[in-house]
Amino acid sequence: MQKLNLQTLRNVSTLIKDADAILIGAGAGLTAAAGINYLDRDKFAKVYPGWKKKGFNAQYELMGYPYWSKQEQWGYYKVHLEYVYFSQGANPLYEALYDLVRDKDYFVMTSNVDGLFYKSGFARERFYAPQGDYGKIQCTKPCSQEVWDIKPFLDRMEPYFDPVEQVLTSEQGVPKCPNCGEDMFIHARVDGSFIDTVHEDERQALIQWLDNNREKKVVVLDLGSGFNTPTVIRIPMEHITHAFPNASLVRVNMDNASTPPELGFKATSIKGDIAEFVHQTRTLMVA
Repeated sequence: MQKLNLQTLRNVSTLIKDADAILIGAGAGLTAAAGINYLDRDKFAKVYPGWKKKGFNAQYELMGYPYWSKQEQWGYYKVHLEYVYFSQGANPLYEALYDLVRDKDYFVMTSNVDGLFYKSGFARERFYAPQGDYGKIQCTKPCSQEVWDIKPFLDRMEPYFDPVEQVLTSEQGVPKCPNCGEDMFIHARVDGSFIDTVHEDERQALIQWLDNNREKKVVVLDLGSGFNTPTVIRIPMEHITHAFPNASLVRVNMDNASTPPELGFKATSIKGDIAEFVHQTRTLMVA
């Protein structure tokens, strides 16, 4: 693992100490650093043995996978949600990150849908997740702007779930919209059917937070955002840093730590492990 530069960490800890406000922009790299890595082949073999037998080796291979029946798809997602969402409580890395910002005027914008921020102490009213939430389910039509808690739908699959093959044995277990009877899917942005309106209050809260802090010292912590969906987190964090006169961008990423040249000294690039960054910076701040 690449050793982080101590002087850079000292500089970042000073930035955070002196900041009036902190905006966290979080991508998949943060959750991977917290122990849920969609490329982890060993973990996949343990959690998804039925799908390992089918020739798959990592969760990432099944993101957006089109060649399965509804019974196969929901059998997989039943296991996936129980592992990624329902079995996860407060996460030590997210708790350490919260300790970094808890005394500041902070806000979180994340592409992650696993709920680890609000499970680990972050306030829901300071949280915007434009890509959705694994704890919810929606109609794919959609016939309304309503979303439902997904847990009851997963519970109803249980009589039809084959734990060896990790598929549903009957279409009766496939979720159907309570309103219109159409197919349902996890409330995660995969196509134009995604219901944005349930996140409007979150979006407005972020806009208000940005307006309130436009002229203040803002540190933008970009943690683990890459190039799969750069318009969700990565590029907005750059634009905010550029537009705010007293903002600084700190980008931490194992593979994609580069920052735009036009940001100049307003940006700090740290190529390395996010967990190491958070824990070392936290240590320096309390020293």
